[in-house]
Formats: sequence, C-alpha cells, structure tokens
Amino acid sequence: MKTAVLTGALLLSLGLSAQNANVVNAYNYMQDGQLAKAVEFIDPATLDPKTGAAEKTWRYRGDIYRMIVMGEDAALKSQFPDALDKAVESYLKANELDTKGSYKIENVKALGALQGLSLNTGNEAFTAKNYDAAIANYARSEKIAKTFGMVDTNAIFNSALAYESKGDGPGAIARYREAIAAGYNKSEVYRYIASLQRKSDDVNGAIATVREGRTKFPDDKELILDEMSYLLAAERSEEAEESVKLGIQKDPNNAVLWSILASLYDKKASDAKDEPTMVEWYSKAEEAYKKSIELDAKFFDSYYNVGVLYNNRAAFEYEKCNKIKSDAEYTKCKAVADDIYVKAIPYFEKAHELNATDVPTIQQLMKLYAKNGDQAKYATMKDLLGK
Repeated sequence: MKTAVLTGALLLSLGLSAQNANVVNAYNYMQDGQLAKAVEFIDPATLDPKTGAAEKTWRYRGDIYRMIVMGEDAALKSQFPDALDKAVESYLKANELDTKGSYKIENVKALGALQGLSLNTGNEAFTAKNYDAAIANYARSEKIAKTFGMVDTNAIFNSALAYESKGDGPGAIARYREAIAAGYNKSEVYRYIASLQRKSDDVNGAIATVREGRTKFPDDKELILDEMSYLLAAERSEEAEESVKLGIQKDPNNAVLWSILASLYDKKASDAKDEPTMVEWYSKAEEAYKKSIELDAKFFDSYYNVGVLYNNRAAFEYEKCNKIKSDAEYTKCKAVADDIYVKAIPYFEKAHELNATDVPTIQQLMKLYAKNGDQAKYATMKDLLGK
C-alpha cells in the first residue's frame, strides 16, 4: 500500500515537473527566436491543471503568439493564422490569474499593442474588401478595449462601414446606432443611417434620423440638404421649402438650392386656386430660377425650367383668351399670351447651347420658332430631330 501511494505521488511530481519544464522550454525557445518550437511546449502547459492555472504560463503564451503575429516572418504567420486571437486570449487569461497585479502593466501594454494591431488589420481587410475579416478584427479591438473599461468607438464605426459595404443594411444601421450610443459624436453617422433607410424605401425613417442628427448638429449643411432631399422624395413640400430656405441661409451661393426653391414655388403656382395667387408664385419662381442662373451661368436645369415656366404661364393666358367672345378683346388677350410665350426663347436657346442633344429642348424651340415665324431656325431644329 505504501509503495502504491509513493508511486502515485512520484508520478504526479514527475507530471508537474514535466509541465514546468514545458513552460521553461517554451520561454527559452521564445528567447532564442524559435517561436514555432516555443508553441509546441507552451500550448500543452496551458492544458495542465497546475501550470494552466499560473499567470506566467499564459503571459508567456501571449508573448509567443504576439511575437509571431507582430513579426516579419510571413511563413510563420501562415503556420499560425489564429496567432492574434490566441495572443489576446492568453493575455486576458493572464490578467485574470494575476490577482496581485504583479504583471498588470506588462499585460495591459501588450494588449494595447494588440488592440492597435487588430484595428489596423481590420482596416487592411476592409481595403481589400474582405469585410467579414474586417468585422472580426474590429470586434477583437472592441473586446480588448472593454477589458480596460473603455469603448473603441472607431472599431464600432468601422465595423458599421464594413457591414454597409458588404450589403448588410440592418447590420450596418445597428452598428451605427451602437457607435452613437458609445459617443461617436459625428454628423456623418446620422447621414449614413438615413441613407440606408432611404435605400430600403423608409423615407420617413430617413427624415426622422436626419432630424435627430440636426438636434445635435443644427448648423450642419449636409444634414440640412439631406433633410430637404428626403422631404422632397416624401412629397412633403411645405417642410421641404423650409429646409431649402435654411440651406440657402447656410449656403446662399448654391445655385442648385435656388433652383429647387424655384421648382417648389412653380408647383405652388400650378396648384393655386386663383389667378392672383398663381401669378404671385410664378413671379417668385421666376426670380429664384434667375438667381440660380446668376450664380451658375452654365446650369442647364434652371434655363430649361424658366422656359417651361413661361410656357405654363402662357398656357394659362391662352386658356383665358379662348373664353372671350369679342374679337378685339381676344386679339388683345392673345397678344399678352404671345409675349409671355416667346419670353421662353432665349432660355431654351441657352439650354440648347449647354446641351445640344437634349430632345425636349429642341422640341420646345421648334414650337417657339414656328410661333415666331422663324423658318430658318425651325428647320435647323427639325433637322436635329431627323424629321
């Protein structure tokens, strides 16, 4: 009986001695730069109940795998593709076992380096369009930050970008929301969320998100322009008008904004129930279109739309004339309508100069030249249409 007990104790002692020897051998191979050999000895030591419960074992393991992943030996990295994960796992375990904090500074410093490496590796994977790998690396960076009682907002935001780039809209929105909650305080996050909502046809959700962003960034021009765009898409014209006006306050020399404002006034004119109101809004639309042209002399849309405005205004007058019974009054009325109609000519001509292949512009000029009796110009436009 005594012999059996002594034999068991001896075997236990020899087993523990062997595992301790593994830790020592792993350390020595690490010091010699033979990292693959060091792995052979350190991994078994972590599985042993005694050496696996020692902070030193895990710290050495962390050092070995960290040296592999941060080294220049590509073949060695390929041999241990999960070295970065294992290094992080090891240092976290070492910290957990280091109840006295004897090696806290060393472990935290190593984890900080691995966090930076994780973030950079994630960025490299993102650039290479390997979005799943990018997401995994950003997640590791977040995990390390949490052990410091911190939040890696850059990793969260970059992860959201990766989800968006791989086509996972809901995943991206969820991560962007996490970035906001974590304190990533930039207006672009709200713009990205709203853009994804708009792509999924949730235009009202996009408007709500942009407005949420504007409570934090009330003067952000891009958010104001986004709000205007989404309001127009939702056909919420009155709200869009206010947003456009605010945009003009922030950027008064923006020809596009003046053109959009003009189009909103133009719509109000078309929807007017009485002539004075219609004339008022047509005048405001004309003024805004011309302001747009003043700011950008090559803005095709504004030239074309001024021409259309005069067409619509003249059409209203011709309709009035058709109801007149007196020849004299009719002639007088028609002259007024004709004057309005031909005002469109120089604007359509300028539009044609800016875009000589635009068919609607050519068609409008054909009608106007026919009305004006300008046969030569009419024939030129007709030839352009191949008629």
